[in-house]
Amino acid sequence: MSDERKRARFEVIVSQGGDEIIDATFRNAERGDAFAMYELSKPFVATGGLIARDLDLFDTDVEEFYVVEIDRKVVACAGIRRFAGLAEIFNVVVDGRWQSVGIGGFLLASMLIVLESEGFPTAVVFTKTTKGWFARHGFVQMDPAPLPAERLAMLDPERKSIPMVRPTVRALDSIDALPLITELRVRFELSGLEAVWDDGCDSLLAFAEKNDIETASLCRGGVCGTCSSALKRGTVSYHVRPEVDPGEGSVLLCISRPAANLVLDL
Repeated sequence: MSDERKRARFEVIVSQGGDEIIDATFRNAERGDAFAMYELSKPFVATGGLIARDLDLFDTDVEEFYVVEIDRKVVACAGIRRFAGLAEIFNVVVDGRWQSVGIGGFLLASMLIVLESEGFPTAVVFTKTTKGWFARHGFVQMDPAPLPAERLAMLDPERKSIPMVRPTVRALDSIDALPLITELRVRFELSGLEAVWDDGCDSLLAFAEKNDIETASLCRGGVCGTCSSALKRGTVSYHVRPEVDPGEGSVLLCISRPAANLVLDL
């Protein structure tokens, strides 16, 4: 890794309701992560979603990779190939247990922030089985002809991978970046209203009030629990750790934002 390339680290606190709080960390991969990344990738290789890579490759090319870690366990990883004027994100994998929690979006948003900070205006991916997921995160199909000759020489025509591209993003952290790369929707089920998340709101409480959804609140700091609401589907991120249990299946609106599409019992 170039000495000029900064080490990356983003942290997020997420929850799908109740007192289960998940701390996830995005960081540069280290040599000790090679086996975990190899094992994570194997199921996707088996289904044809990824190109097979030897364990030695993850070890020798570890500086190209980034991981997401939960409870000191690597649960997601991806790599970046850097060419002159081009950055490619590759080998994007998330442990099946964590796919529904929004870890894939956290990983991708973090990668796009890293690339923007390095001066890359766009990021390219090659996908065979996950075109829809990348499309939902702002990637569009592209003509591979303008790609550098060095990258074109690596293509396997028989694999029929689809090249896609999107702009990188500038953001303070991965949760700030999420609404910049995908449309997050919040449904207030009792009110019958569904709205696109407004990243100008600093919390779900502010977003509910903006949309004239009746809510209760006092402290606005995650201390009293008055704003607790049942989360029927989705994942929220907390900008501070709650000081009170929101109750089974519930979240504190005053200190949370969507980390995925949400359905709230409001």
